[in-house]
Amino acid sequence: MKTWTSGMLAVSLAGHDKGTLYVVLTEKSGSSSEEEGVSSWKERDSGAYVLLADGKRRTLDHPKRKKAKHIQVITHIPEQISPLMREITLDAHVRKILKEYSAYQTESISGDKQ
Repeated sequence: MKTWTSGMLAVSLAGHDKGTLYVVLTEKSGSSSEEEGVSSWKERDSGAYVLLADGKRRTLDHPKRKKAKHIQVITHIPEQISPLMREITLDAHVRKILKEYSAYQTESISGDKQ
């Protein structure tokens, strides 16, 4: 079973937000105290969920809850971004991480073509 840790980057693979880059905040089990007493289809559908934030629409206070099977974790993190991922306390930190990773991706793609 995969485990996700706080600060990892992930891309949404399914849903209306497909292709969106997020920072993983935490992993949580499929069942919660809010869902006690729900219908049996939800019990069968329970699985691992991951809380995600992008710093804009999905903030640290209101993260997106997404099934773990619907995200892809980014394992290769550039050295300049790694220190930033240890100190995520504000939405501005999340936005900065995502901005720097996007810039790194663009830079590496354009650098490969030359």
